[in-house]
Amino acid sequence: MKPSVTTRLLPAPGPVRTLAVGTFVNTAGNGIFMTVSALYFTRIVGLSFLEVGLGLSIAGVFGLLGGIPLGHLADRRGPREVMLWLLAVLAVVGGLLVFVQTWWQFVVVTSASALLDRGAGAVRGAMIAGAVAGAERVRTRAYLRAVTNIGITVGTGIAALALHFDTKQAYVTVMLLNVASTAATALVLRRMPHVPPAPVVGTRVTLALRDKPYVAFTIVTAVLAMHYTIIDVGLPLWVVNFTDAPTWVVAALFTVNTVGVVLFQVAVSTRVADVRAAVRATTLSGVVLMAGCVLFAVATDRSAGWAVVCLVAASVVHLVGELLQASASFLLSFDLAPDHAQGQYQGLFSTGFGLSRMIAPTVVALLPLTLGAIGWVALGGILLAAALVTVPVVRWAEATRPTYARSVPADPAVV
Repeated sequence: MKPSVTTRLLPAPGPVRTLAVGTFVNTAGNGIFMTVSALYFTRIVGLSFLEVGLGLSIAGVFGLLGGIPLGHLADRRGPREVMLWLLAVLAVVGGLLVFVQTWWQFVVVTSASALLDRGAGAVRGAMIAGAVAGAERVRTRAYLRAVTNIGITVGTGIAALALHFDTKQAYVTVMLLNVASTAATALVLRRMPHVPPAPVVGTRVTLALRDKPYVAFTIVTAVLAMHYTIIDVGLPLWVVNFTDAPTWVVAALFTVNTVGVVLFQVAVSTRVADVRAAVRATTLSGVVLMAGCVLFAVATDRSAGWAVVCLVAASVVHLVGELLQASASFLLSFDLAPDHAQGQYQGLFSTGFGLSRMIAPTVVALLPLTLGAIGWVALGGILLAAALVTVPVVRWAEATRPTYARSVPADPAVV
């Protein structure tokens, strides 16, 4: 019997499907907030663009502080329980956003939200590690990444209603829908099975930070992850300011990326089943991303038609590199972490990704958007170098796993 459409597109009933549903509900709310927040705080609250930008930068710094301690708390208390509490507090904090009237209130509330949200990412990693094992963790992460793209797209469509009416009531209504989605996510995730706290009670909260090979892996992955900003930041500005392609191409290329992730991320992840395969995929992703950067560079000084061809080709090539790199990083982040400390290790990995997202826009602005085609080649070279450096870093990490994976005597006094 052929599998149904639902069977092909969704995980089997159980924890992974529950995570997928919860992720969809949560990211739909995130899509709403991402679309309307900047306009709400500038047009309705009256903050300046500089105040909003500076406030979000401060919040981003605080977000980096949440991953490791909250991930460690998930190891000690159980990820399901910690996640439910985090979502409850996040719903309250999200509700406070509609009462913000001054800049300092904006900074405090958004910083608290960023800290809790980054911590929730680490706890989600611990939930995945506790619910499934082996290569299934990678497949689960791939499902959730595809679902995230769908959820954000749906949320963006809902937010468009507020943008159409452009009134305070409309903005507040959809922002409260984001709050409701956070609370609804907690209700969905209550169905997740309880994952017992890690048996190694004596594990310190600094274990991941003292694991030099894993820290090195996190750093090179953060450098490689700058490729995400190419699509988010670099591509729109490059198309509009440096090519003769029509501006509508930007939306089309975004669609290529979003739909490609939804359709192919899970399929690619099934081919990354062990550390060796993940290392190969990372190396290949560096080569492919370098090729994508070269194609973006070639789009300048071309006729409109050829510019469109080059940009579409570059976006497709970039998508392949993105799918490979994401799948490989999913597996390595789990397999190089000891099972008794998955929460704080996922917190460290999440922190590295957050740092990448903070630094990458500046790198993109300084290279391709300042130097043009040469800058694209330089950016591609950085990505390729990071991918190649991953090979010895992973070997180093594998060689030292017995040191960090061994059990230590239980000591309730050690936190």
